[in-house]
Amino acid sequence: MRTRNIAFLMLIFGMVVGTLLCAVTYAQNAPEASERGKEVYEESCAHCHGTEGRGDGSAAENLLPKPRDFTRGLYKIRSTEAGELPTDQDLFDIITIGMPGSSMPGWETSLSANDRWELVAYIKTFHDGFKEGSAPPREITLAGKISYSEESVEIGKGLYTELGCIECHGNIGRGDGTSAPTLTDEWGFQTWPANLAQGWNYRGGSDTEAIFKRFIGGIAGSPMPAFEGDSFLHFGLTSEESKRLTELENKDEMTEAEDEESGQFYEKMDEAVNIALNRVEGIELSAAEQQIYDNAMKVVYEKSWHLANYVKSLTPEERPESAIGNNVLRSQYVQGELPTVDDAAWETFEARHFPLVGQVIIEPRQFNPTIDSVNVKSFYNDTEVAFLFIWDDRTHTIDETDEETGVTLEDALAVQFPVKVPQGPTAPKPYFLYGGRLPVYLWQWNASASDQVTELTAKGINNAEVQEVQGDVQAKGTYTDGQYKLWVKRSLKTEDKKDLQLESGVFVPIAFSAWDGSNGDVDTKRVVSSWYSFVLEPMPSSKRFVYPPLIALLSIGLLIGLRGIVQRRNS
Repeated sequence: MRTRNIAFLMLIFGMVVGTLLCAVTYAQNAPEASERGKEVYEESCAHCHGTEGRGDGSAAENLLPKPRDFTRGLYKIRSTEAGELPTDQDLFDIITIGMPGSSMPGWETSLSANDRWELVAYIKTFHDGFKEGSAPPREITLAGKISYSEESVEIGKGLYTELGCIECHGNIGRGDGTSAPTLTDEWGFQTWPANLAQGWNYRGGSDTEAIFKRFIGGIAGSPMPAFEGDSFLHFGLTSEESKRLTELENKDEMTEAEDEESGQFYEKMDEAVNIALNRVEGIELSAAEQQIYDNAMKVVYEKSWHLANYVKSLTPEERPESAIGNNVLRSQYVQGELPTVDDAAWETFEARHFPLVGQVIIEPRQFNPTIDSVNVKSFYNDTEVAFLFIWDDRTHTIDETDEETGVTLEDALAVQFPVKVPQGPTAPKPYFLYGGRLPVYLWQWNASASDQVTELTAKGINNAEVQEVQGDVQAKGTYTDGQYKLWVKRSLKTEDKKDLQLESGVFVPIAFSAWDGSNGDVDTKRVVSSWYSFVLEPMPSSKRFVYPPLIALLSIGLLIGLRGIVQRRNS
């Protein structure tokens, strides 16, 4: 009896604690707006989003994409269907992790969880749609997920072209589609399609579930539509019907029967689209209409999962680690001729990754960089060194004129070294922005002269001079599918004291500047890196050819000696 009473009390205690925990959880997900939320917002958010949440803060003028106007209720990253508001958790997650590739940082380390929830509550006050009593937003279902596989990726690859993704995101997803330079958002500001090869910049996450949600829910306020209704090719048809309609549409002439058949397909699509629009407007659907909608969305979901798997295949699992420590750029020694720009030898090892950021120290500054990084490989032989520099750029810009300033814009890259290599890791280096008291040696490449590199010496970002004597530096630049490749070859040693002199085993500082002409980059408005290092891997010793046969001879001699000892013992 005593045991039963104790068990009963424990059950009651558990129910009370559970109720309290539920209340705490509910309070976190739907807190009341408070002065604390307003205080946090004005301290951390108003500079960009404005005191009234209209996206017109003091910093907004310099930002692209522009800060979100909360009063419109258009949120890019959501777990909810098209036309729906985000959940509280959606808002909390974006505040926590930020929007990679934009000026919106993550606040996980700067604000406590409670402050972030207070912020969610206060942001919701800017839009009437969040008022109490409103129906909860419809969330995107992940039921029926199609697992990642080579077969699914291949299907998704076909859909990537069929559904028109290629027009904005380009042939292989680098954001270089024909429509990319003309895209604008809901407010008329220029916006760029995502570079699908850089998953670390995906807003809202890079797993297949997150990608799938971007397809089904769309990205509100941007040119990225939701895969629903008239935004989805042949919405309302089965896969077989869609294929048949495509066949009919590609015919020069149709028979009367074929014309009637295609008309029936269009009627079926119109019916499904109208039902989808009614659903968005909140009109209650009949059971028959709901079935038509569910059947149409089943096809959309299946195709979206295949497409999500294909997009996932375009990007590495994680951002490559920066070229420091074990990942430092190591030039590989080869005998004979160095590989040219398209030589298969470059594919034998991974490039080293050098992140780039906007230059914000000296006017004009770049607050909205579009070039994320440059990747580098290198070979050298007894007399020369060759580098292959690779970076993504959505547009191939040559000699374009800025309409506001009249300045000529074009894509470019500068590779920077110290004139004199520091002797030891603690020795001073030149200032990373083109040197200062200590000069730097530069290779300057411009897209308008793709097979030429100019040597410069600089003692400051506004104090660079072309060297009077140009060395024998060979170059070859190419641009394909949103990506530049620049091959540069030079002698290890030169007669010019202003040049960098190279020898194996010595770590040499290296840094980069890059310009995206279509982004308005010119002069000091650019992306830059800090100093990194590269080294010519020491040449393998010729002794490696001596030791193996010597060891083999010693082994044979030892075996012969052992055999003799055994024979003498036996005799």
